[in-house]
Amino acid sequence: MTRKKTCKTNTGGFVFSKEKNIFLNISKALYSLTHDLKEENPDASVDEWTFLPSGPCTGDVLDIKGKTAPGENIGMEVSFTLFVPVIDNRYEYVFKNIRIPGGSNSFRVRSQKVEDLNFIVRMFVDFKRSFHAEKGIAEFFEKNVPAGNYEIAINGNVPDGEKEVKIDFVATQTVNADQEGNFYHQYDTCSLPEGEFTVKIGNNEKIITLTPSD
Repeated sequence: MTRKKTCKTNTGGFVFSKEKNIFLNISKALYSLTHDLKEENPDASVDEWTFLPSGPCTGDVLDIKGKTAPGENIGMEVSFTLFVPVIDNRYEYVFKNIRIPGGSNSFRVRSQKVEDLNFIVRMFVDFKRSFHAEKGIAEFFEKNVPAGNYEIAINGNVPDGEKEVKIDFVATQTVNADQEGNFYHQYDTCSLPEGEFTVKIGNNEKIITLTPSD
């Protein structure tokens, strides 16, 4: 059954600004030791997959099901683009409640027409990673982060005259098929903004539109 839930946030903690955050690295190491992080097949052949509700609103949980090879570990990729206004030569966007799934996962953030990108995640404590732009593009990538719901802030500086920053977000995870090749997954849209986002499961891609919730 499709369900809708109220989005919640985490607050508080200490901010670390080291390029390599020790706390995150330790958390990732422990997570890798205690979880079976099977590598997904991003190009798995998926005959078809469907989702409900067919006209989702922000905050809905999508019921996704489909068919692939028996026992396949399918790569699932969710991507979308944001256009963030610039105020006083700075940009910022905060994901109030973004869910990092269990198992193998990754996420990538790319800001364009910027001088830098700060990526701040509230976990058990907060950590901050900062990246300088090359030719106006700054990017952050991380994989196999411990599962949980986090608040993520993306911000930075922009050159004089820029009015808007384009931010591309790509997250991946693994969906497991049973011995008959059937797979079922629930995807929580709580952290996604309204508008279009793309879901690619194996080699099969769909564009889904989220409308504002009541």
